[in-house]
Amino acid sequence: MKQYRSLQASSLADRTPPTKLRPVRVHAEHHVEAADVEPHCHPDLGQLLATTHGVIRVTTEENQWLVPPGRALLLPPGVVHAVHSPKESRLRAVLIAPQMCRDFLPSCRIIALTTLLQELIDAVARCPADYPVPSPASRMVAVLLDQIALAHSEPLGVPRPSDTRLRRVTDALMAFPADGRSLSEWQDVAGASSRTLARLFEVETGMSFSHYRRQVQMQAAVGMLASGLPVGEVAHTLGYSTASAFAFAFRKALGSPPNRFRDQFKWSDCRII
Repeated sequence: MKQYRSLQASSLADRTPPTKLRPVRVHAEHHVEAADVEPHCHPDLGQLLATTHGVIRVTTEENQWLVPPGRALLLPPGVVHAVHSPKESRLRAVLIAPQMCRDFLPSCRIIALTTLLQELIDAVARCPADYPVPSPASRMVAVLLDQIALAHSEPLGVPRPSDTRLRRVTDALMAFPADGRSLSEWQDVAGASSRTLARLFEVETGMSFSHYRRQVQMQAAVGMLASGLPVGEVAHTLGYSTASAFAFAFRKALGSPPNRFRDQFKWSDCRII
């Protein structure tokens, strides 16, 4: 059985864990270059990871999640996860006492950060560790938890199957989303027939192979758009013949054109670090 590193709140940058009385703490992290955090878990903490600059990828046993600015990943207590930052990144880690997670944090999900939610995270980050209870600070924490619970989920996660044959295909696609091989061309890599792979995709991911590959490509596209790449360059990198074909696929998957989606990444470095 795999053993994973368990990180307690005292090992985090804030060094002040949430408590029943003060159930939320916020601290900032700044990775000045590409960084990897090995698989670990926080058995006594829920987390909200909100990126303010750059993009991070968080990998759990069941999913790969992309977190661009303006979005955040919710992680229930005890979920094993690894974090990869391909370039410089800045983020807020909102630490949540486990008793506050039961109602709204049953599983991982990406949420959209409204302006109100972003401002609340910043305001709570400025609260002293020993703020009075009750007080304006404690009431602000309660509103923050309400806003997290009400936040809209977004489809920026890609499932990671458990079957080792299928995992060879999906891990390769995640590493190189522009790979255009057909399912029959993956047979030798996976060690399974295309018919078996097609069945496994439906059973383990709930998607067809083509749908799954498109989801991987759209996740990669979000990361590139968040870093400021032009739509045409993103389309070319992902193997689309034209920018319009890519824009159509992006809008179908995520509900808005890629240019508009890129313009949403506005929660920038002017906030506290």
